[in-house]
Amino acid sequence: MKFIHLSDLHLGKRVYDFNMLEDQKYILNEVLKVIDSEAPDAVLIAGDIYDKSVPSTEAVELLDEFLFRLSGRELQVFLISGNHDSAERLAFASRLIAPAGIHIAPVYKGAIEPVVLEGATPMPSGSWWMLLK
Repeated sequence: MKFIHLSDLHLGKRVYDFNMLEDQKYILNEVLKVIDSEAPDAVLIAGDIYDKSVPSTEAVELLDEFLFRLSGRELQVFLISGNHDSAERLAFASRLIAPAGIHIAPVYKGAIEPVVLEGATPMPSGSWWMLLK
């Protein structure tokens, strides 16, 4: 299986008076190019997706566009909140979008719901280290 792992996107971050959304949009487009060239079985987005627990409208729209574009590819996407995110807000509508291959971890309530990756491509033996590059 081949995964692409992202974290700490901090969508909506501002540095002093500089809004980083255009730079973040550019980077997410570059990530899509990497996904297209690498053809992973899944994308893992682990925490701090937004910069604030109540993200700006523009940050929400940017994530929405990115997830929409990911949903058009034949892969599974997994998101989990971080300490900058609101797990409740991030998981909004997660049950509706799961059939599109976008899986957002809900607020943890003591149980884990497994997701099976059917038809995932096995990696050659001994090549696990390639995922770390």
